[in-house]
Amino acid sequence: MSHRSLPGACRICNLGQYGHPERSYRTSRSFGGVVISESARHQKKDWVNIAFLSLTPVIGIFGTAAWTWTHGFHLWMPILLLVMYALVGFSICAGYHRFFSHMTYEASPVVQAFFAFFGAMAAENSILWWSSSHRVHHKHVDKDWDPYNIKRGFWWAHIFWIFTKNEQFDHTFANSPDLLRNPIVMWQNRWHKVILIVAGFGIPTLIGAAFGNPIAGLLWGGFLRIVVIHHTTFFVNSLAHTLGEPLFNADVSARDNWLVAMLTLGEGYHSFHHRFPNDFRNGIRWYQWDPSKWLIRAFRSLGLATDLRTAPLPQIEQARMQAALRTVKSKIESTPGSLGDEVRRRVHAAMEDLDTALKLWRQHAEEKAEGLSKSWRETRRRARQHVYQSRRQWKWVVRTLRQLPEAA
Repeated sequence: MSHRSLPGACRICNLGQYGHPERSYRTSRSFGGVVISESARHQKKDWVNIAFLSLTPVIGIFGTAAWTWTHGFHLWMPILLLVMYALVGFSICAGYHRFFSHMTYEASPVVQAFFAFFGAMAAENSILWWSSSHRVHHKHVDKDWDPYNIKRGFWWAHIFWIFTKNEQFDHTFANSPDLLRNPIVMWQNRWHKVILIVAGFGIPTLIGAAFGNPIAGLLWGGFLRIVVIHHTTFFVNSLAHTLGEPLFNADVSARDNWLVAMLTLGEGYHSFHHRFPNDFRNGIRWYQWDPSKWLIRAFRSLGLATDLRTAPLPQIEQARMQAALRTVKSKIESTPGSLGDEVRRRVHAAMEDLDTALKLWRQHAEEKAEGLSKSWRETRRRARQHVYQSRRQWKWVVRTLRQLPEAA
């Protein structure tokens, strides 16, 4: 999910979206888990990005520790870090990602301006650059044109992709006409560097000065906060494509993992997100850690957000079942005798229930649009009933398969 970390440095190759053929990597050598192709080896290094992403951890971690050790620790310092992290982090997750990149809900101009201002302080480039390149990632995930393709290795996806220049980036932003029409996006695209320098470093310095220690404010709320923002964002490109299970789409590398969600303001339910990118949620269960989802709902309660989009429940269950079937298909087919017949019958019944639920869900949407309140509520109830029946059938299949001995 992360994007070029320095102003003016996001040069992601997105030619694939304009009809250029996909190509596979010719692996020539490996370094630190990074698969390097012949073409990648000859890409120019982005020394500005390399310097910034190398120096900020030194200043942010070691500089902050040294200054705090010699000048004293006070409670306002970690509070400043956490507040700045929340303001900037939510602007990336709920703003850059879920609103501007995927348009999963409608946000008021006030909310958009909030995201634009604090998002610029993340040092992850402008909304226009970030969202355009993120759309390339979703269109070509795990393929050559994916800018942070996990197939090239964990560290490439995490940070090394930012260390090379992509001079073929399409500066017309042809995949983001909606953003080009947005005056807030275009204003931020012009001024995001100034916001980063003046506000991103200036505000924590001024707060530190109010407590008599401006350097501590700059270190805790500026440099250390940027390091935390960068690498928790980068985790979505690396950890969320490595740790966990592909619960909703076994065809791509995205994974669901609660620990990654804890580290990334809810972005760790990544298999679901890649299967349903237009859903404003990542964690669909009420108990799943997804504070970005809760923030968006809070905006709705305040009248600052509307039209929160969600994937249809039967479609979610269908995706979950299809992904699960990929892992147990051979076992289902090899189960002998009457038990095997019953397993296959129940799988078929579960899928038929979901097909019926999908038809009813579409019918309920049409009835709701026509204002037939009593009718659409009843249709939705019937659709959910078929979903629950499907779940019962599938749970029986899973329990039965677990009890069978493993094939030799």
